[in-house]
Amino acid sequence: MPRLSFLFLTLAAALLCSCRTAKSVVASVRVNPSCFLTHGKELKEDRSKSPFLGNWWTPDKKLQAAAAEKSQLYIAPVRFDAVRPMQNHLAKMEFSDKRREKKLEELAKYAHKKFVSTFQNAKHAQYSVVDAPSKEAMTLELHLLEWEPNAFTGFIARETIDLITFPAVGDLIWKPIRACTAIEGRLIEPKSGKPVYEFADKEEAKTIIVIPVQEAYPTGQARFAIREWAKQLQLVLHQEPHKKPVDSSPIQLWGF
Repeated sequence: MPRLSFLFLTLAAALLCSCRTAKSVVASVRVNPSCFLTHGKELKEDRSKSPFLGNWWTPDKKLQAAAAEKSQLYIAPVRFDAVRPMQNHLAKMEFSDKRREKKLEELAKYAHKKFVSTFQNAKHAQYSVVDAPSKEAMTLELHLLEWEPNAFTGFIARETIDLITFPAVGDLIWKPIRACTAIEGRLIEPKSGKPVYEFADKEEAKTIIVIPVQEAYPTGQARFAIREWAKQLQLVLHQEPHKKPVDSSPIQLWGF
């Protein structure tokens, strides 16, 4: 009965978070953009338009008009050259710099693949994705800003606590050392070379009630976040009238 009651409370919390800013309701998540973004210091949260923690849209009407004329999109290879050092001491114990670099390279390729496929397969797509930059194609540039891998020791510790107490208790206790990933990006108008939109966001590992598979391997949380970001950004840039881009709940029954 206690576990069943906890599950009902968790579901209620998830529904509450879906109605408001999930990150601000459950967790104090912050993201500080790097110099990769031209207008990083001007980023603001705007939940009416975007689920991301930071957004900037150009106020230049001529630039907006020029961007609106473009129907093609080139998605550049995802960068990670200025990714920040790990802070999670458990991850530091399990990951050498060489191993982390290799995993980051894999993540960057995975992110590029997912963003390309998401924009290509979008219903009512605003852009057709092209393989090379041109004066007729907007360019989307992305940068992995932070990555704290899933630490297997932390995963085992959280699952042990959950078995002794209730589901998700381990997640709450071990929250400071859970996996997280941050990304930043900009949409460039080709003829001027100026950004029309910039964003930054950070996602921590979800609190998963049933079978937290994504935390059982190093890049699980990051891959889940990347898939979410790709879907969200496609909606932000397109603004489909029947779909509002929203953030996923930090509490989920399952996540793969």
